[in-house]
Amino acid sequence: MPKPEIDVTLRTEIDNLLERSAKLFASGALQSSLSVALEAWDLIPEPKEAWDYYGQSLSAGFVVDYADLGDKKSCQKWVEIMAQMYDDPNHEDHYVLMQEGEAMYKLGDLERAFYVFSRIEELYGPQGFEGEQRAYLAFIKDERAKRATNGSQGGE
Repeated sequence: MPKPEIDVTLRTEIDNLLERSAKLFASGALQSSLSVALEAWDLIPEPKEAWDYYGQSLSAGFVVDYADLGDKKSCQKWVEIMAQMYDDPNHEDHYVLMQEGEAMYKLGDLERAFYVFSRIEELYGPQGFEGEQRAYLAFIKDERAKRATNGSQGGE
């Protein structure tokens, strides 16, 4: 069943904030852009996961933004919120997993990235890695080879 859309007046207010956020982002002011986008997030009525589009889009964007800022704790928080927005409590949705994997890889948490990318491969096979994402399939294969050579069973 599709989720309902937010009232048009409120959507316009959210869109105006997101337009301002995008302009700040384009100017290189990521932190300011994020602050304005968080204002838009706050306008989404509760429960946020009940509404179409904005909760999903913004939460996924915040995962990327916090990874870009090097803020792992906030990034992890938004990974969980994103999973909730996508109604994915078991973290099985390809998009949710890929967002998390890419963020953790970017943040240098290669152990978590390995786990998440391995989960994508387990659920979706090699076809779960398209285009530039194929590099992550190569990453997990290289990691497995290293672990087999070192006798490591994971963890550090």
